[in-house]
Amino acid sequence: MVSANKNITSELPVALYYQLKNELLKKITSKQWLPGEKIPSEKELCQIYGVSRITVRKALDELAESGHLVRRQGKGTFVTNVSVEQRLSKFYSFSEELKKHGMQEKVKVIRLEQIPATQEIADRLEIELPAQVIKLTRLRFVDQKPYALETSYIPVSVCPHLTEKSITENGLYASMRMEGVFPERGIESFRATVIRKNEAELMELKAGVPAMQLQRITYFGTQVIEYCNSIVRGDFFTYTVELK
Repeated sequence: MVSANKNITSELPVALYYQLKNELLKKITSKQWLPGEKIPSEKELCQIYGVSRITVRKALDELAESGHLVRRQGKGTFVTNVSVEQRLSKFYSFSEELKKHGMQEKVKVIRLEQIPATQEIADRLEIELPAQVIKLTRLRFVDQKPYALETSYIPVSVCPHLTEKSITENGLYASMRMEGVFPERGIESFRATVIRKNEAELMELKAGVPAMQLQRITYFGTQVIEYCNSIVRGDFFTYTVELK
Protein backbone atom coordinates (compact mmCIF):
# COMPACT_ATOMS: atom_id res chain seq x y z
CA MET A 1 0.00 0.00 0.00
CA VAL A 2 1.24 3.48 -0.91
CA SER A 3 -0.50 6.47 0.64
CA ALA A 4 -1.77 9.54 -1.20
CA ASN A 5 1.42 11.25 -0.05
CA LYS A 6 4.45 9.49 -1.56
CA ASN A 7 6.57 10.30 1.48
CA ILE A 8 4.47 7.90 3.57
CA THR A 9 4.48 4.26 2.51
CA SER A 10 4.12 0.85 4.11
CA GLU A 11 7.03 -0.29 1.94
CA LEU A 12 9.43 1.33 4.40
CA PRO A 13 10.48 -0.54 7.58
CA VAL A 14 9.14 2.36 9.66
CA ALA A 15 5.68 2.58 11.21
CA LEU A 16 3.21 4.73 9.24
CA TYR A 17 2.36 6.88 12.26
CA TYR A 18 6.07 7.67 12.73
CA GLN A 19 6.43 8.66 9.07
CA LEU A 20 3.35 10.87 9.38
CA LYS A 21 4.61 12.39 12.61
CA ASN A 22 7.85 13.42 10.89
CA GLU A 23 5.97 14.88 7.92
CA LEU A 24 3.80 16.99 10.21
CA LEU A 25 6.82 18.01 12.30
CA LYS A 26 8.52 19.30 9.13
CA LYS A 27 5.54 21.55 8.48
CA ILE A 28 5.84 22.96 12.02
CA THR A 29 9.61 23.44 12.08
CA SER A 30 9.72 24.90 8.55
CA LYS A 31 6.93 27.34 9.53
CA GLN A 32 4.54 26.06 6.86
CA TRP A 33 2.23 25.79 9.84
CA LEU A 34 2.74 28.85 12.03
CA PRO A 35 2.46 29.05 15.84
CA GLY A 36 -1.19 29.37 16.83
CA GLU A 37 -2.43 28.08 13.45
CA LYS A 38 -5.15 25.44 13.32
CA ILE A 39 -4.04 22.33 11.41
CA PRO A 40 -6.28 20.10 9.23
CA SER A 41 -8.72 17.85 11.07
CA GLU A 42 -8.04 14.14 11.62
CA LYS A 43 -10.42 13.32 8.76
CA GLU A 44 -8.66 15.75 6.43
CA LEU A 45 -5.24 14.36 7.36
CA CYS A 46 -6.49 10.85 6.62
CA GLN A 47 -7.52 12.00 3.14
CA ILE A 48 -4.34 13.99 2.50
CA TYR A 49 -1.95 11.23 3.52
CA GLY A 50 -4.06 8.17 2.72
CA VAL A 51 -3.71 6.64 6.18
CA SER A 52 -6.12 5.43 8.85
CA ARG A 53 -7.65 7.48 11.65
CA ILE A 54 -5.65 5.42 14.17
CA THR A 55 -2.39 6.34 12.41
CA VAL A 56 -3.29 10.03 12.37
CA ARG A 57 -4.36 10.03 16.01
CA LYS A 58 -1.14 8.35 17.20
CA ALA A 59 1.01 10.84 15.26
CA LEU A 60 -0.94 13.77 16.71
CA ASP A 61 -0.78 12.30 20.21
CA GLU A 62 3.01 12.17 20.10
CA LEU A 63 3.30 15.69 18.69
CA ALA A 64 1.00 16.94 21.44
CA GLU A 65 3.05 15.09 24.06
CA SER A 66 6.29 16.67 22.75
CA GLY A 67 4.73 20.13 22.96
CA HIS A 68 4.44 20.87 19.24
CA LEU A 69 0.65 20.69 19.06
CA VAL A 70 -2.19 21.42 21.45
CA ARG A 71 -5.74 20.05 21.26
CA ARG A 72 -8.63 22.34 22.16
CA GLN A 73 -11.90 20.56 22.75
CA GLY A 74 -14.55 21.57 20.23
CA LYS A 75 -12.11 23.77 18.32
CA GLY A 76 -9.47 21.48 16.80
CA THR A 77 -5.70 21.01 16.96
CA PHE A 78 -3.31 23.95 16.87
CA VAL A 79 0.42 24.52 16.53
CA THR A 80 1.69 25.62 19.92
CA ASN A 81 3.20 29.03 20.46
CA VAL A 82 6.86 29.35 21.43
CA SER A 83 6.31 27.90 24.90
CA VAL A 84 8.33 24.75 25.60
CA GLU A 85 7.58 22.26 28.36
CA GLN A 86 10.59 21.26 30.41
CA ARG A 87 10.36 18.31 32.80
CA LEU A 88 12.44 18.84 35.92
CA SER A 89 13.34 15.20 36.41
CA LYS A 90 16.79 15.20 34.81
CA PHE A 91 19.76 17.44 34.06
CA TYR A 92 19.20 19.51 30.93
CA SER A 93 20.43 22.50 28.94
CA PHE A 94 18.29 25.10 27.18
CA SER A 95 20.10 24.53 23.88
CA GLU A 96 19.54 20.77 23.88
CA GLU A 97 15.86 21.09 24.78
CA LEU A 98 15.21 23.63 22.02
CA LYS A 99 16.91 21.41 19.45
CA LYS A 100 14.50 18.61 20.41
CA HIS A 101 11.64 20.95 19.55
CA GLY A 102 13.18 21.86 16.20
CA MET A 103 13.94 25.43 17.26
CA GLN A 104 17.01 27.36 16.20
CA GLU A 105 18.73 29.08 19.09
CA LYS A 106 21.31 31.85 19.07
CA VAL A 107 23.33 32.83 22.13
CA LYS A 108 25.01 36.21 22.44
CA VAL A 109 27.76 36.75 25.00
CA ILE A 110 27.09 40.13 26.59
CA ARG A 111 30.16 40.09 28.81
CA LEU A 112 32.86 37.71 30.02
CA GLU A 113 35.05 38.96 32.86
CA GLN A 114 37.13 37.77 35.77
CA ILE A 115 36.11 39.31 39.09
CA PRO A 116 36.68 38.80 42.83
CA ALA A 117 33.98 36.59 44.31
CA THR A 118 31.55 38.15 46.75
CA GLN A 119 30.72 36.25 49.92
CA GLU A 120 27.36 35.21 48.42
CA ILE A 121 28.94 33.86 45.23
CA ALA A 122 31.70 32.11 47.21
CA ASP A 123 29.06 30.42 49.38
CA ARG A 124 27.14 29.27 46.30
CA LEU A 125 30.29 27.89 44.67
CA GLU A 126 31.61 26.45 47.95
CA ILE A 127 34.94 28.25 47.58
CA GLU A 128 37.00 30.29 50.04
CA LEU A 129 37.64 34.02 49.88
CA PRO A 130 39.61 35.62 48.43
CA ALA A 131 38.89 33.83 45.14
CA GLN A 132 38.46 34.83 41.53
CA VAL A 133 35.46 33.79 39.45
CA ILE A 134 34.52 34.07 35.81
CA LYS A 135 31.31 36.04 35.37
CA LEU A 136 29.54 35.21 32.11
CA THR A 137 26.44 37.10 30.98
CA ARG A 138 24.56 35.74 27.97
CA LEU A 139 21.36 36.55 26.12
CA ARG A 140 19.51 33.66 24.47
CA PHE A 141 17.38 34.07 21.36
CA VAL A 142 14.87 31.92 19.46
CA ASP A 143 13.69 33.17 16.07
CA GLN A 144 15.61 36.40 16.77
CA LYS A 145 13.58 37.03 19.92
CA PRO A 146 15.34 37.10 23.33
CA TYR A 147 13.86 34.57 25.74
CA ALA A 148 16.42 34.34 28.56
CA LEU A 149 19.11 36.39 30.24
CA GLU A 150 21.70 34.24 32.03
CA THR A 151 24.51 35.11 34.39
CA SER A 152 26.91 32.28 35.25
CA TYR A 153 29.70 32.28 37.83
CA ILE A 154 32.49 29.71 37.44
CA PRO A 155 35.53 29.40 39.72
CA VAL A 156 38.65 30.42 37.78
CA SER A 157 40.43 27.43 39.32
CA VAL A 158 37.91 25.11 37.64
CA CYS A 159 38.10 26.45 34.07
CA PRO A 160 40.93 28.97 33.78
CA HIS A 161 40.98 28.98 29.97
CA LEU A 162 37.36 29.74 29.09
CA THR A 163 37.12 32.29 26.27
CA GLU A 164 34.29 34.23 24.70
CA LYS A 165 35.15 32.70 21.32
CA SER A 166 34.90 29.13 22.60
CA ILE A 167 31.64 29.77 24.46
CA THR A 168 30.10 31.52 21.44
CA GLU A 169 31.07 28.73 19.06
CA ASN A 170 30.56 25.70 21.30
CA GLY A 171 28.41 26.73 24.26
CA LEU A 172 29.42 26.90 27.91
CA TYR A 173 29.08 23.25 28.88
CA ALA A 174 30.83 22.00 25.72
CA SER A 175 33.65 24.47 26.41
CA MET A 176 33.93 23.17 29.97
CA ARG A 177 34.09 19.59 28.70
CA MET A 178 36.97 20.62 26.43
CA GLU A 179 38.84 21.54 29.63
CA GLY A 180 38.07 18.16 31.19
CA VAL A 181 35.24 19.46 33.37
CA PHE A 182 31.95 17.62 32.86
CA PRO A 183 28.63 19.06 34.09
CA GLU A 184 26.88 15.99 35.50
CA ARG A 185 24.02 17.13 37.68
CA GLY A 186 22.36 20.26 38.96
CA ILE A 187 20.15 21.57 41.71
CA GLU A 188 17.71 24.12 40.37
CA SER A 189 15.20 26.38 42.09
CA PHE A 190 12.74 28.68 40.40
CA ARG A 191 10.26 31.34 41.39
CA ALA A 192 7.96 33.90 39.83
CA THR A 193 9.38 37.37 39.32
CA VAL A 194 8.98 40.39 37.07
CA ILE A 195 11.35 41.85 34.50
CA ARG A 196 13.37 44.76 35.88
CA LYS A 197 14.23 47.82 33.82
CA ASN A 198 17.80 46.82 32.94
CA GLU A 199 16.67 43.30 32.02
CA ALA A 200 13.74 44.61 29.98
CA GLU A 201 16.03 46.64 27.76
CA LEU A 202 18.12 43.60 26.85
CA MET A 203 15.15 41.26 26.48
CA GLU A 204 13.07 43.71 24.42
CA LEU A 205 10.20 43.58 26.91
CA LYS A 206 8.39 46.05 29.11
CA ALA A 207 9.59 46.38 32.67
CA GLY A 208 7.23 44.66 35.09
CA VAL A 209 6.06 41.82 32.83
CA PRO A 210 5.96 38.32 34.42
CA ALA A 211 9.07 36.15 34.24
CA MET A 212 10.69 33.17 35.91
CA GLN A 213 13.90 33.38 37.87
CA LEU A 214 15.97 30.20 37.83
CA GLN A 215 18.96 29.51 40.02
CA ARG A 216 21.12 26.49 39.32
CA ILE A 217 24.10 24.94 41.08
CA THR A 218 25.96 22.62 38.68
CA TYR A 219 28.24 19.80 39.82
CA PHE A 220 31.08 17.71 38.43
CA GLY A 221 31.15 14.85 40.88
CA THR A 222 30.96 16.55 44.27
CA GLN A 223 32.58 19.78 43.07
CA VAL A 224 30.47 22.85 42.33
CA ILE A 225 31.50 24.17 38.91
CA GLU A 226 28.84 26.79 38.20
CA TYR A 227 26.26 29.01 39.84
CA CYS A 228 23.80 30.35 37.28
CA ASN A 229 21.04 32.91 37.70
CA SER A 230 18.60 33.14 34.78
CA ILE A 231 15.62 35.33 33.95
CA VAL A 232 13.29 33.58 31.49
CA ARG A 233 10.28 35.05 29.74
CA GLY A 234 7.17 33.92 31.58
CA ASP A 235 5.45 32.77 28.39
CA PHE A 236 8.35 30.72 27.07
CA PHE A 237 8.97 27.66 29.24
CA THR A 238 6.54 25.52 31.18
CA TYR A 239 8.26 23.59 33.97
CA THR A 240 6.79 20.24 34.92
CA VAL A 241 7.87 18.33 38.03
CA GLU A 242 7.65 14.55 37.80
CA LEU A 243 6.61 12.90 41.06
CA LYS A 244 7.26 9.22 41.71
